[in-house]
Amino acid sequence: MMSPFKSIMENKKVIVYPCGKSGAPTVYSPMYMEAGQAVLEECAKSGCRPFNLVTISGLRWDAELTPWACEPVLSQEDDFEGKANEYTIFMTQQVIPFAEKVLFGAAGGDSDAAAGSERILAGYSLAGLYAIYAPYVTDAFKRVVSASGSLWYPNFMEFTLNHEFCRKPLSAYFSLGDKESRSKNMHVSKNQENTEELCGHYAKLGINSIFELNPGNHFNNATGRLAKGIVWTMNH
Repeated sequence: MMSPFKSIMENKKVIVYPCGKSGAPTVYSPMYMEAGQAVLEECAKSGCRPFNLVTISGLRWDAELTPWACEPVLSQEDDFEGKANEYTIFMTQQVIPFAEKVLFGAAGGDSDAAAGSERILAGYSLAGLYAIYAPYVTDAFKRVVSASGSLWYPNFMEFTLNHEFCRKPLSAYFSLGDKESRSKNMHVSKNQENTEELCGHYAKLGINSIFELNPGNHFNNATGRLAKGIVWTMNH
């Protein structure tokens, strides 16, 4: 593993972890708290093949990863501003060019090496929601990982079932904790049902899809669950 490269963009911390292997895929992962090294270590334990990792932290979590504005759902402190489209512009116009310049010496896929490297979008919780939303608004990513994704988000299922992809993913990984949907909240209680339904829908569309149930609630082993999704994606 080579030394990471760091940059601050729009008050967010972007870290590129190059694996040093030509043609390796690049995983982009918005994170609530930066945990890139921990994710890489978890993946290595499973014998995962090499990949570059790009983490983005310091986000306005509720605001920037939600597809549209909605009223508070989990608590009165929710700030669901629905800025995911703006965040996608930030990813495609700033983060990806920076990462690919670091990794391949070219910005925005201008080299053969950049063009030949798969981009994968992987996220946990609201970042897992965003990972599923992104292919509907950008063609930047070939595969997606939604670990404990917040697919309970109001009207999200209707959106996914009634909109076309900008780029249909080659694979989609979904997971949840087995206690996550045990909630009195009318939205959260539907999360497992929604996730399983969407996984099945994607499979019918020809997307290599899997849903895995992990032990525990939403806050159990977030790093391990995210790594598990990345490892599956690397193998499929």
